[in-house]
Amino acid sequence: MNINLIDTIIKTFGINLCAFYILLKILNYNKSKYNNKISILFIITVLFSITILIAKIHSSFIPVIIFLYLLYAMLLSKTLKIKFEFSISITIIATSISYIIFFIAVFIVFLINYIFKLTDFNNPINFIVIFLISSILAFLLFKIKKFKNGFSFFNTNYEYIELFILHFCIIVISIYTLFGKTRQFNTNGLFILLIVLAMLAIPVFYKTFILYQKQKLQTQTLKDYKTELTETKQKLQAAQAEKQTLIKSNHEFYHRQEAIKKKLDDLAKQYSGNYNTEFAEELGNISVRLNKMSDEYISKTNFSPALPKANIDAIDDMLSYMKSECDKNNIEFTLKIDCDINHIINNFISTSQLETLLGDLIRNSIIAVNHSTNNYRSIMVIFGIKNSIYELCVLDSGIPFEIDTLLNLGLSPASTHLDEGGTGIGFITTFETVKSCNGSITINEVTNNNYSKSIEVQFDNKNEYRIVTQRKESIVEKNINNRDIVLTETL
Repeated sequence: MNINLIDTIIKTFGINLCAFYILLKILNYNKSKYNNKISILFIITVLFSITILIAKIHSSFIPVIIFLYLLYAMLLSKTLKIKFEFSISITIIATSISYIIFFIAVFIVFLINYIFKLTDFNNPINFIVIFLISSILAFLLFKIKKFKNGFSFFNTNYEYIELFILHFCIIVISIYTLFGKTRQFNTNGLFILLIVLAMLAIPVFYKTFILYQKQKLQTQTLKDYKTELTETKQKLQAAQAEKQTLIKSNHEFYHRQEAIKKKLDDLAKQYSGNYNTEFAEELGNISVRLNKMSDEYISKTNFSPALPKANIDAIDDMLSYMKSECDKNNIEFTLKIDCDINHIINNFISTSQLETLLGDLIRNSIIAVNHSTNNYRSIMVIFGIKNSIYELCVLDSGIPFEIDTLLNLGLSPASTHLDEGGTGIGFITTFETVKSCNGSITINEVTNNNYSKSIEVQFDNKNEYRIVTQRKESIVEKNINNRDIVLTETL
Protein backbone atom coordinates (compact mmCIF):
# COMPACT_ATOMS: atom_id res chain seq x y z
CA MET A 1 0.00 0.00 0.00
CA ASN A 2 1.22 3.52 -0.84
CA ILE A 3 3.01 5.16 2.12
CA ASN A 4 1.12 8.40 1.49
CA LEU A 5 -2.21 6.61 1.77
CA ILE A 6 -1.22 4.90 5.02
CA ASP A 7 -0.11 8.25 6.41
CA THR A 8 -3.41 9.91 5.41
CA ILE A 9 -5.62 7.09 6.77
CA ILE A 10 -3.94 6.87 10.19
CA LYS A 11 -3.69 10.64 10.54
CA THR A 12 -7.29 11.34 9.50
CA PHE A 13 -8.85 8.73 11.79
CA GLY A 14 -6.43 9.51 14.62
CA ILE A 15 -7.06 13.25 14.62
CA ASN A 16 -10.85 12.98 14.23
CA LEU A 17 -11.30 10.26 16.88
CA CYS A 18 -9.05 12.22 19.23
CA ALA A 19 -11.13 15.35 18.52
CA PHE A 20 -14.31 13.34 19.24
CA TYR A 21 -12.95 12.36 22.67
CA ILE A 22 -11.83 15.94 23.39
CA LEU A 23 -15.22 17.30 22.33
CA LEU A 24 -17.06 15.05 24.80
CA LYS A 25 -14.66 15.98 27.58
CA ILE A 26 -14.98 19.70 26.85
CA LEU A 27 -18.76 19.39 27.22
CA ASN A 28 -18.33 17.16 30.32
CA TYR A 29 -20.73 14.65 28.79
CA ASN A 30 -21.79 11.89 31.20
CA LYS A 31 -21.66 8.42 29.62
CA SER A 32 -24.27 6.88 31.89
CA LYS A 33 -26.84 9.60 31.11
CA TYR A 34 -26.15 10.08 27.39
CA ASN A 35 -24.90 6.70 26.24
CA ASN A 36 -27.22 6.53 23.19
CA LYS A 37 -26.30 10.01 21.98
CA ILE A 38 -22.58 9.29 22.38
CA SER A 39 -22.91 6.07 20.35
CA ILE A 40 -24.71 7.94 17.56
CA LEU A 41 -22.09 10.70 17.60
CA PHE A 42 -19.28 8.12 17.45
CA ILE A 43 -20.82 6.55 14.33
CA ILE A 44 -21.17 10.04 12.80
CA THR A 45 -17.50 10.72 13.59
CA VAL A 46 -16.37 7.48 11.90
CA LEU A 47 -18.46 8.23 8.80
CA PHE A 48 -17.16 11.79 8.81
CA SER A 49 -13.55 10.52 8.96
CA ILE A 50 -14.19 8.21 6.00
CA THR A 51 -15.71 11.11 4.04
CA ILE A 52 -12.78 13.40 4.89
CA LEU A 53 -10.38 10.64 3.83
CA ILE A 54 -12.08 10.24 0.47
CA ALA A 55 -12.09 14.02 -0.01
CA LYS A 56 -8.36 14.23 0.76
CA ILE A 57 -7.52 11.37 -1.63
CA HIS A 58 -9.55 12.70 -4.56
CA SER A 59 -9.40 16.42 -3.87
CA SER A 60 -7.38 18.82 -1.75
CA PHE A 61 -9.89 21.61 -2.35
CA ILE A 62 -10.07 23.44 1.03
CA PRO A 63 -13.74 24.60 0.68
CA VAL A 64 -14.79 20.92 0.41
CA ILE A 65 -13.06 20.16 3.73
CA ILE A 66 -14.64 23.24 5.33
CA PHE A 67 -18.08 22.19 4.08
CA LEU A 68 -17.62 18.71 5.60
CA TYR A 69 -16.67 20.22 8.99
CA LEU A 70 -19.74 22.48 8.90
CA LEU A 71 -21.86 19.43 8.10
CA TYR A 72 -20.31 17.60 11.05
CA ALA A 73 -21.03 20.60 13.32
CA MET A 74 -24.66 20.60 12.16
CA LEU A 75 -25.04 16.87 12.92
CA LEU A 76 -23.40 17.46 16.31
CA SER A 77 -25.89 20.25 17.01
CA LYS A 78 -28.86 18.02 16.14
CA THR A 79 -27.56 15.03 18.11
CA LEU A 80 -26.65 16.87 21.33
CA LYS A 81 -29.48 19.45 21.09
CA ILE A 82 -27.14 22.46 21.21
CA LYS A 83 -27.03 25.68 19.19
CA PHE A 84 -25.40 25.46 15.77
CA GLU A 85 -23.06 28.41 16.50
CA PHE A 86 -21.94 26.73 19.71
CA SER A 87 -21.50 23.45 17.86
CA ILE A 88 -19.19 25.14 15.31
CA SER A 89 -17.12 26.66 18.14
CA ILE A 90 -16.52 23.40 20.00
CA THR A 91 -15.88 21.51 16.76
CA ILE A 92 -13.15 23.98 15.79
CA ILE A 93 -11.67 24.02 19.31
CA ALA A 94 -11.71 20.21 19.72
CA THR A 95 -10.18 19.73 16.27
CA SER A 96 -7.46 22.31 16.85
CA ILE A 97 -6.54 20.79 20.24
CA SER A 98 -6.34 17.43 18.48
CA TYR A 99 -3.98 19.00 15.90
CA ILE A 100 -1.79 20.49 18.64
CA ILE A 101 -1.59 17.11 20.35
CA PHE A 102 -0.74 15.59 16.96
CA PHE A 103 2.12 18.10 16.51
CA ILE A 104 3.46 17.26 19.97
CA ALA A 105 3.24 13.52 19.25
CA VAL A 106 5.10 14.01 15.94
CA PHE A 107 7.79 15.96 17.79
CA ILE A 108 8.17 13.19 20.39
CA VAL A 109 8.43 10.51 17.71
CA PHE A 110 10.90 12.66 15.78
CA LEU A 111 13.11 12.98 18.89
CA ILE A 112 12.96 9.23 19.45
CA ASN A 113 14.04 8.66 15.84
CA TYR A 114 16.78 11.28 16.17
CA ILE A 115 18.13 9.86 19.47
CA PHE A 116 18.23 6.29 18.17
CA LYS A 117 19.47 7.46 14.75
CA LEU A 118 16.52 5.98 12.86
CA THR A 119 16.50 7.45 9.39
CA ASP A 120 13.23 6.06 8.03
CA PHE A 121 10.68 8.48 9.51
CA ASN A 122 8.13 7.35 6.91
CA ASN A 123 7.86 3.92 8.52
CA PRO A 124 4.13 3.17 9.14
CA ILE A 125 5.03 2.10 12.68
CA ASN A 126 5.90 5.74 13.39
CA PHE A 127 2.40 6.78 12.28
CA ILE A 128 0.80 4.25 14.63
CA VAL A 129 3.05 5.38 17.52
CA ILE A 130 2.05 9.02 16.81
CA PHE A 131 -1.62 8.01 17.03
CA LEU A 132 -1.07 6.15 20.34
CA ILE A 133 0.88 9.06 21.86
CA SER A 134 -1.85 11.48 20.73
CA SER A 135 -4.50 9.33 22.48
CA ILE A 136 -2.47 9.22 25.69
CA LEU A 137 -1.88 13.00 25.64
CA ALA A 138 -5.60 13.67 25.09
CA PHE A 139 -6.44 11.40 28.03
CA LEU A 140 -3.84 13.06 30.28
CA LEU A 141 -5.06 16.55 29.31
CA PHE A 142 -8.40 15.96 31.03
CA LYS A 143 -6.77 14.45 34.07
CA ILE A 144 -5.58 17.97 34.86
CA LYS A 145 -7.71 19.24 37.74
CA LYS A 146 -8.62 22.49 35.96
CA PHE A 147 -10.05 20.61 32.95
CA LYS A 148 -11.50 17.61 34.80
CA ASN A 149 -15.08 18.80 34.33
CA GLY A 150 -14.66 20.38 30.92
CA PHE A 151 -13.82 23.96 29.96
CA SER A 152 -15.39 26.38 32.43
CA PHE A 153 -15.62 29.31 30.00
CA PHE A 154 -18.31 27.44 28.04
CA ASN A 155 -20.62 27.94 31.07
CA THR A 156 -20.24 31.73 30.78
CA ASN A 157 -21.21 34.41 28.31
CA TYR A 158 -17.70 35.62 27.55
CA GLU A 159 -18.10 35.86 23.79
CA TYR A 160 -14.81 37.69 23.29
CA ILE A 161 -12.93 34.91 25.10
CA GLU A 162 -14.41 32.35 22.74
CA LEU A 163 -13.41 34.67 19.88
CA PHE A 164 -9.79 34.74 21.03
CA ILE A 165 -9.68 30.98 21.36
CA LEU A 166 -11.38 30.47 18.01
CA HIS A 167 -8.81 32.76 16.36
CA PHE A 168 -6.02 30.71 17.84
CA CYS A 169 -7.66 27.44 16.79
CA ILE A 170 -8.15 28.67 13.22
CA ILE A 171 -4.45 29.59 13.13
CA VAL A 172 -3.57 26.06 14.29
CA ILE A 173 -5.79 24.46 11.65
CA SER A 174 -4.30 26.76 8.99
CA ILE A 175 -0.76 25.78 9.98
CA TYR A 176 -1.72 22.11 9.85
CA THR A 177 -3.23 22.61 6.38
CA LEU A 178 0.06 24.12 5.17
CA PHE A 179 2.51 21.82 6.93
CA GLY A 180 0.40 18.83 7.91
CA LYS A 181 2.03 15.97 6.00
CA THR A 182 3.89 13.80 8.50
CA ARG A 183 6.28 12.35 5.99
CA GLN A 184 7.53 15.81 5.00
CA PHE A 185 8.76 16.76 8.46
CA ASN A 186 12.46 17.38 8.87
CA THR A 187 14.54 18.95 11.61
CA ASN A 188 14.47 22.55 10.41
CA GLY A 189 10.82 22.49 9.31
CA LEU A 190 9.61 20.93 12.55
CA PHE A 191 11.39 23.42 14.80
CA ILE A 192 10.31 26.40 12.69
CA LEU A 193 6.71 25.17 12.83
CA LEU A 194 6.80 24.77 16.63
CA ILE A 195 8.42 28.21 17.09
CA VAL A 196 5.77 29.89 14.91
CA LEU A 197 3.03 28.04 16.79
CA ALA A 198 4.46 29.09 20.16
CA MET A 199 4.84 32.73 19.07
CA LEU A 200 1.19 32.81 18.02
CA ALA A 201 -0.09 30.86 21.00
CA ILE A 202 1.62 32.63 23.92
CA PRO A 203 0.16 36.16 23.45
CA VAL A 204 -3.29 34.83 22.56
CA PHE A 205 -3.45 32.56 25.59
CA TYR A 206 -2.01 35.26 27.86
CA LYS A 207 -4.59 37.86 26.81
CA THR A 208 -7.37 35.28 26.98
CA PHE A 209 -6.38 34.25 30.49
CA ILE A 210 -6.16 37.86 31.76
CA LEU A 211 -9.53 38.77 30.25
CA TYR A 212 -11.11 35.59 31.57
CA GLN A 213 -9.87 36.23 35.12
CA LYS A 214 -11.06 39.86 35.04
CA GLN A 215 -14.47 38.92 33.69
CA LYS A 216 -14.76 36.05 36.15
CA LEU A 217 -14.04 38.37 39.08
CA GLN A 218 -16.49 40.98 37.79
CA THR A 219 -19.21 38.40 37.25
CA GLN A 220 -18.66 36.89 40.70
CA THR A 221 -18.75 40.34 42.28
CA LEU A 222 -22.00 41.19 40.49
CA LYS A 223 -23.44 37.83 41.51
CA ASP A 224 -22.47 38.47 45.15
CA TYR A 225 -24.03 41.95 45.03
CA LYS A 226 -27.18 40.53 43.48
CA THR A 227 -27.40 37.85 46.17
CA GLU A 228 -26.85 40.39 48.94
CA LEU A 229 -29.46 42.71 47.43
CA THR A 230 -31.99 39.88 47.14
CA GLU A 231 -31.33 38.80 50.74
CA THR A 232 -31.64 42.40 51.93
CA LYS A 233 -34.95 42.83 50.11
CA GLN A 234 -36.23 39.58 51.59
CA LYS A 235 -35.15 40.62 55.09
CA LEU A 236 -36.74 44.06 54.62
CA GLN A 237 -40.01 42.55 53.43
CA ALA A 238 -39.97 40.10 56.33
CA ALA A 239 -39.21 42.89 58.80
CA GLN A 240 -42.02 45.05 57.42
CA ALA A 241 -44.45 42.13 57.64
CA GLU A 242 -43.33 41.42 61.22
CA LYS A 243 -43.74 45.09 62.11
CA GLN A 244 -47.33 45.16 60.82
CA THR A 245 -48.15 41.93 62.65
CA LEU A 246 -46.66 43.25 65.90
CA ILE A 247 -48.56 46.54 65.60
CA LYS A 248 -51.80 44.68 64.97
CA SER A 249 -51.18 42.17 67.78
CA ASN A 250 -50.19 44.87 70.28
CA HIS A 251 -53.30 46.89 69.40
CA GLU A 252 -55.54 43.83 69.78
CA PHE A 253 -54.05 42.62 73.05
CA TYR A 254 -53.82 46.09 74.61
CA HIS A 255 -57.61 46.43 74.93
CA ARG A 256 -58.02 42.88 76.20
CA GLN A 257 -55.29 43.40 78.79
CA GLU A 258 -56.88 46.66 79.93
CA ALA A 259 -60.20 44.87 80.36
CA ILE A 260 -58.58 42.23 82.58
CA LYS A 261 -56.73 44.94 84.51
CA LYS A 262 -60.09 46.66 85.15
CA LYS A 263 -61.51 43.33 86.32
CA LEU A 264 -58.65 42.92 88.79
CA ASP A 265 -59.16 46.44 90.15
CA ASP A 266 -62.88 45.80 90.66
CA LEU A 267 -62.19 42.51 92.43
CA ALA A 268 -59.60 44.14 94.64
CA LYS A 269 -62.11 46.78 95.75
CA GLN A 270 -64.95 44.27 96.17
CA TYR A 271 -63.03 41.71 98.19
CA SER A 272 -60.49 43.86 99.99
CA GLY A 273 -60.09 42.55 103.51
CA ASN A 274 -62.47 39.66 102.81
CA TYR A 275 -60.42 37.00 100.94
CA ASN A 276 -62.55 33.85 100.42
CA THR A 277 -63.00 30.86 98.12
CA GLU A 278 -65.11 32.77 95.59
CA PHE A 279 -62.37 35.39 95.29
CA ALA A 280 -59.75 32.69 94.75
CA GLU A 281 -61.84 31.18 91.94
CA GLU A 282 -62.17 34.58 90.24
CA LEU A 283 -58.40 35.06 90.40
CA GLY A 284 -57.91 31.54 89.03
CA ASN A 285 -60.17 32.29 86.06
CA ILE A 286 -58.32 35.52 85.37
CA SER A 287 -54.99 33.66 85.55
CA VAL A 288 -56.23 31.15 82.95
CA ARG A 289 -57.35 34.00 80.68
CA LEU A 290 -53.96 35.71 81.03
CA ASN A 291 -52.12 32.49 80.18
CA LYS A 292 -54.35 31.95 77.15
CA MET A 293 -53.73 35.50 75.95
CA SER A 294 -49.98 35.01 76.42
CA ASP A 295 -50.05 31.85 74.30
CA GLU A 296 -52.04 33.63 71.60
CA TYR A 297 -49.60 36.53 71.59
CA ILE A 298 -46.58 34.22 71.27
CA SER A 299 -48.30 32.33 68.47
CA LYS A 300 -49.08 35.49 66.52
CA THR A 301 -45.67 37.10 66.98
CA ASN A 302 -43.50 34.01 66.50
CA PHE A 303 -41.79 34.68 63.16
CA SER A 304 -39.75 32.26 61.12
CA PRO A 305 -37.17 33.71 58.66
CA ALA A 306 -37.87 33.12 54.97
CA LEU A 307 -35.75 30.52 53.18
CA PRO A 308 -33.40 31.50 50.34
CA LYS A 309 -34.85 30.60 46.95
CA ALA A 310 -33.41 27.98 44.62
CA ASN A 311 -35.70 29.37 41.88
CA ILE A 312 -36.77 25.81 41.03
CA ASP A 313 -40.38 25.27 42.10
CA ALA A 314 -40.09 21.59 43.02
CA ILE A 315 -36.93 22.13 45.09
CA ASP A 316 -38.29 25.25 46.82
CA ASP A 317 -41.51 23.38 47.66
CA MET A 318 -39.61 20.43 49.11
CA LEU A 319 -37.36 22.66 51.23
CA SER A 320 -40.37 24.66 52.43
CA TYR A 321 -42.16 21.45 53.40
CA MET A 322 -39.14 20.05 55.25
CA LYS A 323 -38.79 23.36 57.11
CA SER A 324 -42.40 23.09 58.24
CA GLU A 325 -41.67 19.55 59.47
CA CYS A 326 -38.70 20.89 61.42
CA ASP A 327 -40.88 23.64 62.91
CA LYS A 328 -43.40 21.02 64.07
CA ASN A 329 -40.58 19.15 65.84
CA ASN A 330 -39.10 22.33 67.36
CA ILE A 331 -35.95 22.00 65.22
CA GLU A 332 -34.12 25.00 63.79
CA PHE A 333 -33.81 24.74 60.00
CA THR A 334 -31.18 26.71 58.09
CA LEU A 335 -30.63 26.77 54.33
CA LYS A 336 -27.56 28.18 52.56
CA ILE A 337 -27.32 28.35 48.77
CA ASP A 338 -23.75 29.19 47.73
CA CYS A 339 -23.87 27.94 44.14
CA ASP A 340 -26.14 27.75 41.11
CA ILE A 341 -28.51 24.82 41.71
CA ASN A 342 -29.58 24.96 38.07
CA HIS A 343 -26.01 23.98 37.14
CA ILE A 344 -26.28 20.90 39.37
CA ILE A 345 -29.57 19.87 37.76
CA ASN A 346 -28.37 20.55 34.22
CA ASN A 347 -25.16 18.57 34.63
CA PHE A 348 -25.44 15.97 37.39
CA ILE A 349 -28.92 15.09 38.68
CA SER A 350 -32.54 15.49 37.65
CA THR A 351 -34.96 17.74 39.53
CA SER A 352 -37.06 14.78 40.75
CA GLN A 353 -33.93 12.95 41.97
CA LEU A 354 -32.70 16.00 43.88
CA GLU A 355 -36.18 16.52 45.33
CA THR A 356 -36.25 12.93 46.64
CA LEU A 357 -32.66 13.18 47.87
CA LEU A 358 -33.45 16.28 49.94
CA GLY A 359 -36.58 14.72 51.40
CA ASP A 360 -34.79 11.52 52.45
CA LEU A 361 -31.72 13.22 53.93
CA ILE A 362 -33.63 15.89 55.88
CA ARG A 363 -36.22 13.34 57.13
CA ASN A 364 -33.38 11.15 58.43
CA SER A 365 -31.85 14.17 60.17
CA ILE A 366 -35.19 15.06 61.82
CA ILE A 367 -35.42 11.53 63.24
CA ALA A 368 -31.79 11.67 64.44
CA VAL A 369 -32.38 15.02 66.20
CA ASN A 370 -35.59 13.77 67.83
CA HIS A 371 -33.71 10.82 69.33
CA SER A 372 -30.94 13.02 70.70
CA THR A 373 -30.77 14.49 74.21
CA ASN A 374 -28.81 17.44 72.84
CA ASN A 375 -30.44 20.75 73.75
CA TYR A 376 -29.20 22.20 70.47
CA ARG A 377 -31.77 21.03 67.92
CA SER A 378 -30.77 22.14 64.46
CA ILE A 379 -30.46 21.03 60.82
CA MET A 380 -28.53 22.93 58.16
CA VAL A 381 -28.69 22.31 54.40
CA ILE A 382 -25.93 23.75 52.21
CA PHE A 383 -25.60 23.83 48.42
CA GLY A 384 -22.03 24.82 47.63
CA ILE A 385 -18.72 24.21 45.88
CA LYS A 386 -15.75 22.66 47.69
CA ASN A 387 -12.44 22.08 45.90
CA SER A 388 -14.15 22.90 42.57
CA ILE A 389 -16.73 20.13 43.21
CA TYR A 390 -20.46 20.88 43.50
CA GLU A 391 -21.98 19.32 46.61
CA LEU A 392 -25.06 19.07 48.80
CA CYS A 393 -24.39 18.94 52.54
CA VAL A 394 -26.92 18.21 55.32
CA LEU A 395 -25.71 18.78 58.90
CA ASP A 396 -27.67 17.87 62.03
CA SER A 397 -27.23 17.81 65.80
CA GLY A 398 -28.80 14.37 66.14
CA ILE A 399 -27.49 11.03 67.28
CA PRO A 400 -24.50 9.55 65.39
CA PHE A 401 -24.79 6.46 63.22
CA GLU A 402 -24.10 3.10 64.81
CA ILE A 403 -21.18 1.26 63.22
CA ASP A 404 -23.43 -1.54 61.88
CA THR A 405 -25.63 1.13 60.31
CA LEU A 406 -22.65 2.77 58.61
CA LEU A 407 -21.48 -0.56 57.18
CA ASN A 408 -24.91 -1.41 55.77
CA LEU A 409 -25.94 2.09 54.76
CA GLY A 410 -27.52 1.97 51.33
CA LEU A 411 -27.32 -1.84 51.09
CA SER A 412 -30.17 -2.89 53.34
CA PRO A 413 -32.54 -1.31 55.92
CA ALA A 414 -30.03 -0.61 58.66
CA SER A 415 -31.81 1.49 61.23
CA THR A 416 -33.45 1.07 64.63
CA HIS A 417 -36.06 3.66 63.58
CA LEU A 418 -37.46 2.15 60.38
CA ASP A 419 -40.96 2.57 61.73
CA GLU A 420 -40.44 6.34 61.51
CA GLY A 421 -39.46 6.30 57.83
CA GLY A 422 -35.81 7.05 58.48
CA THR A 423 -32.27 6.08 57.61
CA GLY A 424 -32.89 2.52 56.44
CA ILE A 425 -35.09 2.66 53.35
CA GLY A 426 -34.32 6.33 52.75
CA PHE A 427 -30.60 5.69 52.40
CA ILE A 428 -31.13 2.81 49.97
CA THR A 429 -32.84 5.30 47.65
CA THR A 430 -30.15 7.91 48.38
CA PHE A 431 -27.27 5.61 47.46
CA GLU A 432 -29.04 4.46 44.29
CA THR A 433 -29.65 8.07 43.26
CA VAL A 434 -26.07 9.17 43.93
CA LYS A 435 -24.70 6.10 42.11
CA SER A 436 -26.82 6.89 39.04
CA CYS A 437 -25.23 10.36 39.03
CA ASN A 438 -21.74 8.85 39.49
CA GLY A 439 -21.38 10.97 42.64
CA SER A 440 -19.97 10.19 46.09
CA ILE A 441 -21.38 10.17 49.62
CA THR A 442 -19.35 11.28 52.63
CA ILE A 443 -20.45 10.76 56.24
CA ASN A 444 -18.48 13.23 58.33
CA GLU A 445 -18.55 12.67 62.10
CA VAL A 446 -15.95 15.36 62.79
CA THR A 447 -17.66 18.67 61.96
CA ASN A 448 -15.80 20.95 64.44
CA ASN A 449 -19.02 22.86 65.16
CA ASN A 450 -22.32 22.45 67.03
CA TYR A 451 -23.48 19.76 64.61
CA SER A 452 -22.77 16.12 65.43
CA LYS A 453 -22.42 14.94 61.82
CA SER A 454 -22.87 15.88 58.20
CA ILE A 455 -23.95 13.89 55.16
CA GLU A 456 -22.33 15.22 51.99
CA VAL A 457 -23.20 14.33 48.41
CA GLN A 458 -20.38 15.30 46.04
CA PHE A 459 -20.94 15.35 42.27
CA ASP A 460 -17.32 14.34 41.53
CA ASN A 461 -17.69 11.41 39.06
CA LYS A 462 -15.91 9.08 41.53
CA ASN A 463 -18.78 6.98 42.93
CA GLU A 464 -17.19 6.52 46.37
CA TYR A 465 -18.55 5.95 49.89
CA ARG A 466 -16.45 7.87 52.40
CA ILE A 467 -16.49 8.16 56.18
CA VAL A 468 -14.59 10.80 58.16
CA THR A 469 -14.51 9.49 61.72
CA GLN A 470 -12.68 8.97 64.99
CA ARG A 471 -13.83 5.32 65.02
CA LYS A 472 -11.75 4.00 62.12
CA GLU A 473 -10.38 0.95 63.94
CA SER A 474 -13.83 -0.16 65.11
CA ILE A 475 -15.30 0.26 61.63
CA VAL A 476 -12.44 -1.70 60.01
CA GLU A 477 -12.80 -4.45 62.62
CA LYS A 478 -16.54 -4.86 62.00
CA ASN A 479 -16.30 -4.58 58.20
CA ILE A 480 -16.18 -8.38 57.77
CA ASN A 481 -17.70 -8.18 54.28
CA ASN A 482 -14.88 -5.86 53.16
CA ARG A 483 -17.23 -3.19 51.86
CA ASP A 484 -15.36 -0.64 49.80
CA ILE A 485 -15.27 2.40 52.11
CA VAL A 486 -12.78 5.26 52.00
CA LEU A 487 -12.01 5.85 55.68
CA THR A 488 -10.38 9.02 56.99
CA GLU A 489 -9.53 9.27 60.66
CA THR A 490 -9.13 12.60 62.41
CA LEU A 491 -8.19 13.31 65.99
